[in-house]
Amino acid sequence: MLWRFNAAACAMAAQQQRTDVIAHNVANVNTAGFRRGEVLFADLLYQSLEGRGRPVVPADISGQKPVTAGTGCRTAAIRTGFSGGALVQTDEMLHVAIVGDGFFRVRLPSGVEAYTRDGSFRRDSAGYLVTADGFRLALPPLPAPECEVAIAAGGEVAVTLPTGERQDLGRLELAAFANPGGLARHGDNLFVATENSGPPQRLLPGGQTCLQQGWLELANVDLATELTNLLRSLRAYQVSTRALQTLDEMAGIANQLQR
Repeated sequence: MLWRFNAAACAMAAQQQRTDVIAHNVANVNTAGFRRGEVLFADLLYQSLEGRGRPVVPADISGQKPVTAGTGCRTAAIRTGFSGGALVQTDEMLHVAIVGDGFFRVRLPSGVEAYTRDGSFRRDSAGYLVTADGFRLALPPLPAPECEVAIAAGGEVAVTLPTGERQDLGRLELAAFANPGGLARHGDNLFVATENSGPPQRLLPGGQTCLQQGWLELANVDLATELTNLLRSLRAYQVSTRALQTLDEMAGIANQLQR
């Protein structure tokens, strides 16, 4: 009887985990470049209901398969969805959106390279282009605070000084991965490479992947989908709760019969 209680409890815990992920998605609906998470479930081990001492007859001889019952479910993984988000025009000079695949490459204070889809860049006190949290891009600093920055679709970055002189700062390179789903969330809207994602591959904008200056990519969170999933998760949680209550009532009846 106890494993039946465990099956209902596992279902409740799994739905709670799913609700937490949905809440996280909804909380970041206005986070530029955010990638939604999705919970994947897997069933647990199966328990044989065959009586002890009964010979096990192969199914190919008797035509009957052993009777088994599942013991619940678990959270198998939390998958990150990398579908593109909607683009919104901001007309900000240092806002850049990626059209297509790829990630912006930034350098963390520890020296580790991280990756993001958030293109809401700004200029720090040293003149470097940085993310909203201050992580620098791999570009030389801007020569003057008042200069105008032009970022081409192919990633070429040029500045125009107040004197009218034009200078090239280089090219904004992107990173691509053989398995983006293997990237690990780092926080601050950043990802880091893992063995599952593979090493970063150099990706130069152009063709199917290009940059758009003055635009931002929004989160790929659809509120209608998230609310629908939330209602489904709530209903599944209620059903599991009801099953647990029913099992408790059945156990109480059995205990009274023994008395």
